[in-house]
Order: sequence, then C-alpha cells, then structure tokens
Amino acid sequence: MADLDLEKIVAELRSWPGLVRKKFAGKLAELVDEFFGEDAGYFTLDDHEVVFTVDGIWHRVLEEDLYWGGFISILVNVHDVYAMGARARYAVNVISVRDTNALESIKRGMLDAAQKYGIKILKGHVHPDAPFNSVEVAMIGFAKKGCLIKSNTARGGDSIIVAVDTLGKPHGRLIFNFDSTDKPAEVLRRQFESMVVLAENRLVSAGKDLSNAGIIGTIAMMLEVSKKGATVELEKIPKPGNVDMVQWLKSYPACGFCVASDQPEEVKKVFEAHGLKAEVVGEVNSSKVLDLKYKGAIKTFYDFRKESVLGLF
Repeated sequence: MADLDLEKIVAELRSWPGLVRKKFAGKLAELVDEFFGEDAGYFTLDDHEVVFTVDGIWHRVLEEDLYWGGFISILVNVHDVYAMGARARYAVNVISVRDTNALESIKRGMLDAAQKYGIKILKGHVHPDAPFNSVEVAMIGFAKKGCLIKSNTARGGDSIIVAVDTLGKPHGRLIFNFDSTDKPAEVLRRQFESMVVLAENRLVSAGKDLSNAGIIGTIAMMLEVSKKGATVELEKIPKPGNVDMVQWLKSYPACGFCVASDQPEEVKKVFEAHGLKAEVVGEVNSSKVLDLKYKGAIKTFYDFRKESVLGLF
C-alpha cells in the first residue's frame, strides 16, 4: 500500500472496524456521565486519585490466539490506567470458555502479562461451559491527588505528541496488534511510567493511550471530547520499518500514547528517556475538524461539527 494517496488512506482508516465500533460508546454516555470519553473512571481517596477501568477482548482476537487474548486482557487495562497518569496495580476478571484447553491458554496469557507489568490479580470468575470464549478484566490503579491526565482537556495551540514503542513486530495472524512485549519486565514497566512522570510534572493538558481505534482514531477521540480540531502530519508519526503506513495507523501497539502539551520538547524528552520514540505530529486548534496531511496533500478525516467518532449524534 506504499503508493496509496491521502484520499485512499482516509477511506481505509474511516472504515477500520476498530474505529467504527467506537460509535457504540455514545449509547452508554448517560451511564458514565462526566467520565464519558475517558480511558478510566476515577475518584479521590485521601491523598490519592483512584483510577478504575474495565475492558473486554474483541472476539476476533480470541478466535485467532487465546493466549494473546489473555495477555492483552491485562495489557489493555494497564494502558488505560497509565494513560490517566496512574500506576496500575490490581485486577479482577471474568472468563467464559468452551473447554479447559481454552481456559488454560487464556489463563497463561493473563499470568504472563500480570508478571511482566506488576499486576496482582485479586479475584476471578469462570463460566466453564459457555458456547463461546471471552475474557473481561477490571483494573484499579493509583495516582497522586490532583495529578490525573484527562482526555477532554486539550487546548488550542497545544502540540500533539505521539509516543510509541516501535521495536517489535505484528503479532502472528493478528497483524494489527503490534507486539513489542518480548522485552524484560523492567523495560516495559518503565515505558508506562512515562505517563506518571508527565502527570506529576503537569507537562500535558490531555492524553490517551493508543487504542484499537488506531493512532489517528485515538487522536480523533481526544479532540472530539475536547471540542477541538487539529491538522496531523502522517509522515511525522513514529513508525517501525517493518509495517506499511496504513497497517501501522490501524494498529494497536503494545505501548503507545498521544498527548497534547504546550511543552512538547520537555514531553519528548520524558518519553524518550523511558524508551519510547516520540514526535510532534500536529497542533490543536479550535476548528472542531481533524485534517490529515500527507505528501503535501490535506484532507479532512473527521468534522466533529457534523459527525461523531464516539456516536454522540
């Protein structure tokens, strides 16, 4: 797909199921109220912010690789907690399986991920005779009081920085899962710690983890809930050499974030010191339109005045 023009890239990304499925989030907006659009909910307890999130793994992942489904059931929650500037600590789970072989594969993946990322699994529930395989995990973490990174607070004039671990490869047949988890635990944990440093030093105004919606889809969600727009330059996004542009923009990386900041050079230094490749890819504006720029061409990706990534209208 190296010869794709920008119009085709936009069409590919807008039709990506990982992004299209986000439209159903809006149907739950009234359930979570002020936390809608955030990577996790939170509340204050004494001198800490308690951050709480939950995720279920896409059936397409489990159909291809049960072990990996178990592994990322922990990883995606770690992402969500650290995206808020908190440290992920404890988890509970619900597993449904067709047979004991599936249960063992999912369990091994969860245990390996929990060990790598320092997560204590406190409780679980299993349905051993389900007509399908599924895994859901809820996770809790802690941040210093007043030191949370939210999704809906990007400001006009902020730089948009994308930071990601590009030293990995697509995971088997799941080519849109970019796997860089074969590093030592201390390396992986340090990458995530970058968001805590940014939060505690108040270096960013908003942020999200790079999710199943893809890199551009994640930026779009941050801008929509912030009621802002931007122009993002695709060629500036950090990218591994072993994945083409469109595949990469659709990918869920094992560690990656997008943030908005008026101190981009300081933010880049923090990310790079923690083992992530980081670049300024655009600037937040008040247009409520997300434009993409590629090889000199510019095209609108989403116009939040007329349409919603998150299904709000």
